Amino acid sequence: MVKRIIKVLFYSVSGIIVIALLVAFAGPLWRHWITYPQMEKQVNEFQKLRKEPAFLSNFHTYRGVMHAHSYLSHDSKGTLNDIIPAAKSDGIDFIFLTDHPHGDSDTIPKGYHGNYGGVLIESGTENRGFDCWPLVPTIINWKLDKDTVAKQIVSNGGIIFYAHTEEPHNWGNPDFQGMEIYNFHTDTKDGESASWHILNFMVNGNKFRPWALREFFDEQTTILARWDSLNMKRKIVGFSAVDSHENQSFRARYLKDGRIQWIGPNAKAVDTMEVRFWNKWLFSEPDKSGWVFKWMIDTYQSGFNYITNYVMSDSLSVHSLAENMKKGHLYTAFKSLGDAKGFQYYASNQKDSIIGILGDSIKIDQVKALKAVSPLPGQFRLIHDGKTVNISSGEDYQYSWSELIEKGAYRLEMHIKQNGKLIPWLYANPIYIY
Repeated sequence: MVKRIIKVLFYSVSGIIVIALLVAFAGPLWRHWITYPQMEKQVNEFQKLRKEPAFLSNFHTYRGVMHAHSYLSHDSKGTLNDIIPAAKSDGIDFIFLTDHPHGDSDTIPKGYHGNYGGVLIESGTENRGFDCWPLVPTIINWKLDKDTVAKQIVSNGGIIFYAHTEEPHNWGNPDFQGMEIYNFHTDTKDGESASWHILNFMVNGNKFRPWALREFFDEQTTILARWDSLNMKRKIVGFSAVDSHENQSFRARYLKDGRIQWIGPNAKAVDTMEVRFWNKWLFSEPDKSGWVFKWMIDTYQSGFNYITNYVMSDSLSVHSLAENMKKGHLYTAFKSLGDAKGFQYYASNQKDSIIGILGDSIKIDQVKALKAVSPLPGQFRLIHDGKTVNISSGEDYQYSWSELIEKGAYRLEMHIKQNGKLIPWLYANPIYIY
């Protein structure tokens, strides 16, 4: 009788565990076999529609990452061995790093700074709500009031943009020049629980990593609305921040004494152990950064490809890129859905000549039309001072708006179709009509 009860309990508990596992992994497995292959097929078909538009100005377009972290940040272990191959793989031309300071005296430049095999890296810092790039050698005194710091940086020609714009900021500060209109880590704060995403990455993190990352996406409507309201008063540049740390992971490396140290999320050491027969099978030969085991969610490669900034500039130099960032000669797009290089948004006059591009300010009596051209087809949406004033009837490569043009900020979005739904793909900085 006792044996029968134990047997029944064993099979009951086993059945419950199996059912719980099936329920937990049902969504990730469905995505692995059905959803993600369909998404990959759609994106591949979308890429085949690419048409390289003729460039209409003297600028070049450079792909770049703004707001990323390296080993200098307390919550990252990233080195050039990780960063540069990822950048080259994703076609990234420049990276404006924002490494957290260690203490109140923040020396710039710090860490990586220069051209590394064709990838330009500029040193900066993220602290107290700022993405900050002084652009000249300096020491930032973070003991000062942060608005005083902003004034000093901007007065000396540097860049002060607001980071993590879901958080409170002094929006009336006259010195800040721009803001994140999308941040990947901001996006992870809403939606499904972290445990669901961990299960999904266990199943899909290797083969379908880009689509597993897309599960985090929610359009940041509140942040976009704030951006629009600020642009009604003065120019505020919008850009995207993938906020890459390569730190949502479990990694292992050998210590000098032969033991194994495990590094967990946010680059924190979680355990140190002896190498035994039961754990040795996990480990391979160390890679260039010394890791013998890796299980990662947010890699530089997936992050740099997820959402990308495109800066229209006359050269790949820190000075030229920075000046054009400040002017708003910038658009941002979800590159994993389609590379947006070649997109152009501009104003034309009565003679159909270009008189300004995104970020520029133009007198109202000079403007005949607002136009755009894209390398990939989509639905164009024109937003004037926060209100959508026109949506293109179909999905096309070109856009033109020549209806009554009033004073204000006109920004452009592009949406593309995925799984039968239109989703945001590209955000362009406004053209300002005065």
